[in-house]
Amino acid sequence: MIYWDERYSVGLQKIDEQHEMFFGLINRLEDLTKAENFREELPRLLNEIVEYASLHFKTEEAIMKKVNYDDFESHHIKHENIKKDIYLECKRVVEKEATAMDVMWLYNYMINWIKHHILEVDMLYIEAFKTYEN
Repeated sequence: MIYWDERYSVGLQKIDEQHEMFFGLINRLEDLTKAENFREELPRLLNEIVEYASLHFKTEEAIMKKVNYDDFESHHIKHENIKKDIYLECKRVVEKEATAMDVMWLYNYMINWIKHHILEVDMLYIEAFKTYEN
């Protein structure tokens, strides 16, 4: 399981809460592997993850625009790429009648992605976001 803690904080409550929610969605993948009917529930959960990623990225990007974040274009491209990658990986797992091992692979893929994205990419906007007011 992955748990949100202060090292993942970007200093903006709205974004931190969304990141924490992402962790919860990803953790549900691991929980799902223990369920008898995981194949029936998997498409719904993966759809929820894909939709939440889009919502979160829109939120981040709206704040970036509001604070005139210098690296907006690069960050936006990273968001677009990961949305595509997450969608394709989710689609691949669903279409192949996933085993619990496939779902665990996807779970680990998403954990690695979110850790990297928050700790290495999102941390770059912390200073710019300090000027943001709701």
